[in-house]
Amino acid sequence: MNAEKPIADPAKREENSVKKMFSRIAPFYDAINRAMTFGLDVLWRKRLVHTLALPDWKTCVADLACGSGDVAAEIAKQKPDAQIVCVDFCPPMLEAAKAKLSKKGFANRAEFVEADCANLPFGGEVFDGATIAFGFRNFRNRGDCLREIARILKPSAKLCVLEVCRANGIFWKIQKLFMGVFVPNVAVLFGGKRNDYVYLAETTLAYPPRADVEKMFRDAGFENVQTRPMAFGFVSITSGEKIEG
Repeated sequence: MNAEKPIADPAKREENSVKKMFSRIAPFYDAINRAMTFGLDVLWRKRLVHTLALPDWKTCVADLACGSGDVAAEIAKQKPDAQIVCVDFCPPMLEAAKAKLSKKGFANRAEFVEADCANLPFGGEVFDGATIAFGFRNFRNRGDCLREIARILKPSAKLCVLEVCRANGIFWKIQKLFMGVFVPNVAVLFGGKRNDYVYLAETTLAYPPRADVEKMFRDAGFENVQTRPMAFGFVSITSGEKIEG
């Protein structure tokens, strides 16, 4: 296997290949995201936090695969009483998240934990909600990870996942060209490696259809599962509530 390019199929890739990739792209992550989405990723993250529908009183939220901390910062902004636990398996990304939240004045609102979503170091039923933004497609065993996330959520608490997904019809042809040509070229302009963003295009091709993702949620112990497509189906937010009892 090419060590510079993780395999899109989670079951076949080298265990640490994605971790190494995110360590490489951490310094360029925000700039490339803004450029390749024309800044729309900011709006999508706002919608993700809004979908979480946290109550106004004090809550504790897990931002899983937190990356550079954009979602955590948005949670802190929208919910001044919320405490956020930022979780990522990539130390350089966690450092970027720490720096971002500190710069925005939210350092005392957040905790930073290095962990894999398949084995979270928390007790059961401790979080009032959880988010994942553009990380779910990289999980090696998505079903196991969803069950682990359900374990740490309180009954009726919501999990909301923002993810790149495969568009339909004519939009699929446009998306394939966009992801396969435009995105890698933009990444190179901002200092990233072409292979890392070719991998992004391939994970979009390999990502399960909406019905399969929703079934994963239900099988893991979530109900009221629904998906909100955005940007002509290029991205979506899938949400579900942990089943009570």
